Amino acid sequence: METIPPGLVRKRAEGENLKIGNLEITFKPEIVSLPPSLLKGLNIEKSKEYVENDLAIVYSDRKVEDWCDLKGKKIAIPNPQTEGIGQLFKELYEENCGKYEELVNNSNVYLTKVHHREIPAMLMNKEIEAGVVWRTEAIYWKFNYTVPEKNKKGRLAFALLKNAGEQARKVYELLFSQEVKAIYEKYGFRWVGD
Repeated sequence: METIPPGLVRKRAEGENLKIGNLEITFKPEIVSLPPSLLKGLNIEKSKEYVENDLAIVYSDRKVEDWCDLKGKKIAIPNPQTEGIGQLFKELYEENCGKYEELVNNSNVYLTKVHHREIPAMLMNKEIEAGVVWRTEAIYWKFNYTVPEKNKKGRLAFALLKNAGEQARKVYELLFSQEVKAIYEKYGFRWVGD
């Protein structure tokens, strides 16, 4: 199992090896979890959406009420080029607050380089005043957070790739079990997988 950003999951599903320093992982994944839009064009046998999540603003001391309140603060936001959450935030900001480029072309804004999971550490280390994460992450880290009324939801889907073996096919079916559902719901996800 690999837990890597969606952009890298997509590349792995397309057959690209994973390189970490001198280590190169060459096996091909058999099951992936991605936003449904990133499954398009992959060699999949079947897929099914399973959870939904919405965005939240985490903050340290001063409460941040909505997306527009992020302007002028020292913040970290997910990169829309590599992550679905980043694209959703970009859309929200443009729909409700103005030009996204005006927000990010500021020395107080950190656009994630690796993954939006950089943001919790930055908030804990007081490197930023606020950041954009999934609601489930705000709950998990026990941060102060706001979920603005105008929001967007992201979904994830499990996909069984056509190169999957028999054991992977069995695992794929287990991913929609009540036990897996309970785990996701424990962390605040909304289960949509039946």
